Amino acid sequence: MKVLSFIENAFSGLFFLVGISISLYSVFMRYIVGDSQSWATEIYTMLLVWAIFIGFSTALRDNKHIAIDLLYDRAGPLFRKICEIFTLVLGIAFSIFIIQTGVDMVLTAYAQGIKTVDVGFPIWVNYLIMPIAGTLLFIRFCEKAYKYFIKKEIYTKEQPDESTPVRKVE
Repeated sequence: MKVLSFIENAFSGLFFLVGISISLYSVFMRYIVGDSQSWATEIYTMLLVWAIFIGFSTALRDNKHIAIDLLYDRAGPLFRKICEIFTLVLGIAFSIFIIQTGVDMVLTAYAQGIKTVDVGFPIWVNYLIMPIAGTLLFIRFCEKAYKYFIKKEIYTKEQPDESTPVRKVE
């Protein structure tokens, strides 16, 4: 999982930095030089979308997704267990849906031979992030399920040491 985390961080960061750099280049060329670079919009949009979709997995890994804790924090252990199980099952189902939908999108675009307008880049490559992101989410939800059901650990924000934000399931 450390290798996967490294790969996620590296690619997400790389795509984000290159995308932002191309975006800044495009703005400079358009407003300072007066020469619009239409190709840049396609490229930086694709790179930023890829960075964001990979970021979904890293956010799940690091427990950084938005959560509504008001009811959960005040509920008893049974309600918390039900919520945790529901979240894991729903997350795994959603990941599978994203994988299936993404594969369908990629195959359809590949079969149709659609290309982007300015660069002429195959659009199926843009869509490839869907099954990749779904697979990364699936892996992370399975990791969370393993930690919850097998290792009996859950994430808790009450831990004083953020390097080990887990406690044993009650």
